[in-house]
Amino acid sequence: MGILRSTKQAKKELEALYAETSKHGQYQTLPDRLADLLGMQFDVNEEWRGDRPRYPFIRDFVTNNGCKSLLDVGANTGFFALSLAGDVPGLDVTACELNKTHARIISLLAEVGGYHISVTDRPADLANAASFGSFDCALHLNILHHAGHDFDSANVPDRGAFKDYAVSYLDRFRGTARRMVFQMGYNWRGDKTLPLVDREDQAGKVRFTQDLFKASGWTVGSVGFARKGDGSSPVGYDVFQTTDLPAADGDLNAWLKSRYGTAVWSEFYQRPLWFCTSV
Repeated sequence: MGILRSTKQAKKELEALYAETSKHGQYQTLPDRLADLLGMQFDVNEEWRGDRPRYPFIRDFVTNNGCKSLLDVGANTGFFALSLAGDVPGLDVTACELNKTHARIISLLAEVGGYHISVTDRPADLANAASFGSFDCALHLNILHHAGHDFDSANVPDRGAFKDYAVSYLDRFRGTARRMVFQMGYNWRGDKTLPLVDREDQAGKVRFTQDLFKASGWTVGSVGFARKGDGSSPVGYDVFQTTDLPAADGDLNAWLKSRYGTAVWSEFYQRPLWFCTSV
């Protein structure tokens, strides 16, 4: 009865926490095992954005490289941190999450699942980029383009300052992780009126990010691109070695357009998913 009562209490608290609205709120579902334990789920429209299509590639990157420790930067409500803690035996997971409501959700779900996850609210900004310790792998997913708004406002006063800032940031972050799964948006501060790269210039997004990695000392092994599903699932990912991408921007744009689909395809899914190692 003690476990059942605790689960019921956790469910009640989680329902209240998920009901709170905040920026970047209600982005993530519960991992299936935790959803089953709690008898609840929070649905996210996978045509808008979703973590499930990306997760198998992230999990395989972690397991195939024998990673024993992982830092999830901007963990939100913990879908990736919790999923990996449940699926990868012996993985030591740290979730970095500034939103106190989200951090509480992660801690509560970790307790329900019996997972050991450390949760920190230290900002992963430029000053702290190399101060989290040393991890085998880090997840840095859709965080960096918010620099200048959600963090490091003094270091990124305008859109023109973003690229140099990003190089400095990624260079410092090499001291934190030997490997990284990275994704970013291409609208500065998340503002569609302030594009870093034009929405439809898929090759430009690839080149822009490759330039950041090259200048900051990261090596890209592979990159994933979203494609529309076949009806049974709304979206999937294809992962390619970067050496297999068309060299010319025009050819690359045409090649990627065939996978991204039309302009109504969610902007989120037009963000490549990068698998990197520090050198």
